[in-house]
Amino acid sequence: MNNKKPDIEQDKYSNSNYREFLEIMKIEFGDFLRLSEAGRTVLNSALSARKKSVILRDMLKKFRTISLDNDKRITKILTEARSQINKEI
Repeated sequence: MNNKKPDIEQDKYSNSNYREFLEIMKIEFGDFLRLSEAGRTVLNSALSARKKSVILRDMLKKFRTISLDNDKRITKILTEARSQINKEI
């Protein structure tokens, strides 16, 4: 039996950009909600929801890094655009 925690750095999330990562998080969160609701009556769904919560916790930690990188990218683009505008004036 494999009880190893999923490694968020090694999987499909590590190369995602902000928009892709947000879409993946929406899907994972939707799965978590569905499993949680079903877990009220189905024991296996409750276990799956708890496993999904571990994945979501790791994704939320990764979100901070991806969000900061996105902010840096946007700031760089805005700075370059302002600089270009100032050169033209």
